Amino acid sequence: MALCAAIILLIAIFPYGRDAAHFGHARRFLGRLVTKIEGPSDAYQLLRYDLFGEPYDYQLLTSAFSMSGTSPQSQRYMRMFAYLPFAFRPQSEDVLLICYGCGVTADAFLHGVHVKRMDVVDISKEVFALAEFYSGINYSNPLRDPRVTAIVQDGRFFLQSSPRQYDIISGEPPPPKVAGSVNLYTEEFFSLIKTRLKEGGIATFWFPIDPLKVDEAKAILRAFHNAFANASVWANADEQWIMMGIKGRGVPINEEEVGRLWHDLSTNADLNRIGIEAPQQLGAMFVMDGEEIDRVTHDVAPLTDIYPKRLTDEPWDEQESHRFALTHMEASLAVSRFRGSPLFSGSWQKTSDESLELCFSFRESRYRCAVVERCNPLAELDIYLRHCTLRAPVLSVLGSDEFRLAIAERVAGKTETPPAKVMPDLLAGALARRDISGAIRLLESEKDRGMSSVNDTFLLTYLYCLNGEVEKAERLVANDLGSVKRNWFVDWLWEKLQTDFGFRPPP
Repeated sequence: MALCAAIILLIAIFPYGRDAAHFGHARRFLGRLVTKIEGPSDAYQLLRYDLFGEPYDYQLLTSAFSMSGTSPQSQRYMRMFAYLPFAFRPQSEDVLLICYGCGVTADAFLHGVHVKRMDVVDISKEVFALAEFYSGINYSNPLRDPRVTAIVQDGRFFLQSSPRQYDIISGEPPPPKVAGSVNLYTEEFFSLIKTRLKEGGIATFWFPIDPLKVDEAKAILRAFHNAFANASVWANADEQWIMMGIKGRGVPINEEEVGRLWHDLSTNADLNRIGIEAPQQLGAMFVMDGEEIDRVTHDVAPLTDIYPKRLTDEPWDEQESHRFALTHMEASLAVSRFRGSPLFSGSWQKTSDESLELCFSFRESRYRCAVVERCNPLAELDIYLRHCTLRAPVLSVLGSDEFRLAIAERVAGKTETPPAKVMPDLLAGALARRDISGAIRLLESEKDRGMSSVNDTFLLTYLYCLNGEVEKAERLVANDLGSVKRNWFVDWLWEKLQTDFGFRPPP
């Protein structure tokens, strides 16, 4: 009787639904649940964030940790794991991808015109099972491609046991400090990758500096350079860096060869979607080569299998990491390192020096404003509109991107009057096309519908001046901004418009 009573009591107080509550808490603010799979060691949640009612961004959570995603910012660096080696070794036929994630890098590799085979290795069959659940812009299931072989295996064990050699090997394991990941960032593992490359083959590997202390990041860099004498580091305007190693000396590249990526319709469209619109932008991703790696790591021991605790449990020092990154994002120094690197051997065309330097400057500006410090977005926008034809910086400073814009334009096309929610993206799209008159019409339409803000009025004032309609700008300011409170931004704008366009600011 006592046993029965105990069993009944346990059933009565059993915490039913506790797992659902736990998973629900883990995905808070990240999106709605698409599906959940519980494997033998981890639980996987695939979440989707919709924009204007359409799929925009997916997040893959592994035991409540965000392991991968398809946001435009993530796609920008994930796809470069493929396009960087394609630029240096365009004839690549055999590719190995270690860790599948959401399939973004796998999809990029399949755009390679010469790729005949791609092996994808992941320790979790559940990750492969989720590949069918993605939908939306710029996504198709790479595992359906007949060139792809999906292999459920530990990546390191696969390299040890498989004799096959590859033109390109790319790795995007979990972050270095996630349990079980450290041995995928050690000198021994990088050396193992090198043995599986053909002569002249290329390895690209994820190098996130934002969760690491600077000395920990340097320990990984030192380990990679010990394995690859011909090593380099590349990055967009963020802290998701890419290490690239070439087996052997490799062949220096020039702008003309890199430009072939934009001649093919498939790779051109894919690169433009992630904001890499010209060869100079790819060149301006360069951060450092082996010489600079030697300099910054000369007093740091490498991360090895024997010394995994060179990655500590100490928290990330955000400001120190920003200072380290900014040193290598600073445009003039980065250009100097680029020109002196044997990876290019002076082969980049001199005629493109100015546009190349601008791309390095734009990267520094975007990094400073998006990561490090508060900036004046209108001042940044003015530089992009008047000194280049690139779309991506304009979209970025206005909080949009090619993925958002495509959805916004599709939604707007369904109605005679675009919904208010898509107007900021439509405005960003017009300015990215340098359609100043179109942007003005959008802002005037918002104003007529009573939806414009003070910042919209400032922008409209600037655009009137840029479009040669200074009198309109003066009337707008007199009617709508006559009593605006003066501050540093207003003082800057009035002085800017007066100096550049002859605008007469209000008294």
